[in-house]
Amino acid sequence: MLTVLRALQTQAGERPDALAFISNRESVTWAELEQRVTIAAAGFLDGGDRVALKLEGINAVIGELAATAAGRTIVPVPGFFSDQQVAHLVRQSDASLVSELPAADGPMPDLSKNSTRIIFTSGTTGQPKGVVLGAAQVEASLLALNAALKPDLDDRYLSMLPQAQLLEQICGIFMPVLAGATTIICTEGQSLLWGGDASAFARTALMAAPTITVLSPRQLALWVAAVHAGTPAPKTLRYVAVGGAPTAPELLHEARSLGIPAHAGYGLSEACSVVALSRPGDPVDGSAGQVLEGIDVEIVNGEIVVSGPTVMDGYLGRDPVERRWHTGDLGRIERGRLWIEGRRDAMIVCSNGRNIAPEWVEAEALADPAILAAALIADNDDLVLALFPVAPFDVHALQTRLAALPTYARPSCIEILDPSHPGLVRGPGLTDRRAVAAILKTAEARAAGQKATTNEMQGAES
Repeated sequence: MLTVLRALQTQAGERPDALAFISNRESVTWAELEQRVTIAAAGFLDGGDRVALKLEGINAVIGELAATAAGRTIVPVPGFFSDQQVAHLVRQSDASLVSELPAADGPMPDLSKNSTRIIFTSGTTGQPKGVVLGAAQVEASLLALNAALKPDLDDRYLSMLPQAQLLEQICGIFMPVLAGATTIICTEGQSLLWGGDASAFARTALMAAPTITVLSPRQLALWVAAVHAGTPAPKTLRYVAVGGAPTAPELLHEARSLGIPAHAGYGLSEACSVVALSRPGDPVDGSAGQVLEGIDVEIVNGEIVVSGPTVMDGYLGRDPVERRWHTGDLGRIERGRLWIEGRRDAMIVCSNGRNIAPEWVEAEALADPAILAAALIADNDDLVLALFPVAPFDVHALQTRLAALPTYARPSCIEILDPSHPGLVRGPGLTDRRAVAAILKTAEARAAGQKATTNEMQGAES
């Protein structure tokens, strides 16, 4: 991370009064940012070697940079983690929970020290696992993304993902510092992950005049809806990356038609976030784009295997891994692009021999911003699509999208479930399918749910 910290010093020296980060509460210039990072870094030197950072806004930026400069092991705390998950994170990592920036007098620490990151993911069952990443992995990922996106001083990055998320640390903190670009921390955009006011966000985005951002499919769907409602997309936008969950190709196409230059990507924490990305101006809907420079991807028995300098050291408390990771994701490479075909352990195998990736069907449901999450469940040979709406959704539009699927992939029925039910929704667009299946089998859930047959959907083809 020496590259980023030296870039901060360069920006502070050459452009001291230029704005570095802006939030709805405050803003800091490059000179102010360097000064505050130096003070906090000296404070981190007085504390423990491992710090669990539970910070927001510009303080989150300062905390990440300062703890990195102090050579600490950093454990970002996701804001959406439950108290139980946070306690598990702190206990497993043996880190001190930091909710306020430390401060001490002294010069910037020796920048030659390498910091480590432990990234806790919610996992497929909600139990967080710690992914251990060294400074070398983060820097390799950063430089590969920098080569793909080519940010510069004229860029304005709109930060819309949770700041504790690894992807946002790289794209919303380290990459702008390296490029000298201004970052606008958009709390209205972050709130869209769980509901939020899409119109308020769209107005904020228009005023911010960003050039680049990274967001989830749900945030994209809500932005598209806000543009349809009358708030245009900023004309300054040159690139919007979409990831974290499968995205319906129709949603990406619609976004671009409305002035939101949406491009799909693919990644995972075990490979330091991004593995493949559609390059600016070169999207192919349905594809995750080209593999980043310096990363090697093979398809082994249908599974995506990633090798190279961004692969993690291993899971916390477990044996180290080689720089080669079997992702558990299925995919293929065609014409230099990576195509994702679902999770190996989630694949539904029907008695007629057809294999169905639930993510494929779920993405069609998630194209509606009123639907927070979705899960396709196999009930013998019937397919049940469980939906978790946070507002009334367009039933006819959903029927039309599902009717466009092959006959064997269309759900037999739809169940409407409460998104507040504990343990089912792990994040925007993410569900625990096993927990959903268990709930669907109970008489209580059947009585409370609203079933809709899809015979009409099949008729929508004609």
